[in-house]
Amino acid sequence: MTLTTFLEKARPLSLTARACIALHITEAYFRKIGLKHAQIDEFFEHLWQHPLKTEPKEFSEWEAQRGDFVDFGLTDDLPDDLDELLPHIKITEAELFQVVESPVEILWGNFFSDQDEKVSFEYLEFSLDLAEREGLIFPKIDLYADSLYADNNGWGKPISEHTRDQWREQGRVN
Repeated sequence: MTLTTFLEKARPLSLTARACIALHITEAYFRKIGLKHAQIDEFFEHLWQHPLKTEPKEFSEWEAQRGDFVDFGLTDDLPDDLDELLPHIKITEAELFQVVESPVEILWGNFFSDQDEKVSFEYLEFSLDLAEREGLIFPKIDLYADSLYADNNGWGKPISEHTRDQWREQGRVN
């Protein structure tokens, strides 16, 4: 599927679906460049919990546990132990920030303000451009077809743990 076709199919998707697609691409890119660290594993695990948070109390508890690498994606400093890895994997801190920023800002950029369809789509497009540039296969977009921006103020209908697990496993990018 071409980037243009994927973007056309992705346009109606929810913020949750967009973030999951960007997260898949980020995971695949990190595998490709060999970026491995416990904080990064925690980052992915944390963000994959988001689709299951449907109640305000659950969300508040989840958001409060976001970790230093999520904070980096929100313009905080890169954690020191990750900073030490960069020379070994040939990525600059600025490049790493751009990659991490996409899934983080699709979510956090819409949590505490009016949902911004345009900006969230631009972050998704950045992730897809990265995938195309790096020769990564796009995630399976049909998995997300029922999670629409038109539902639930942009977030899509709530999903089950089973659906989230399908998104995570079947949407994985190689």
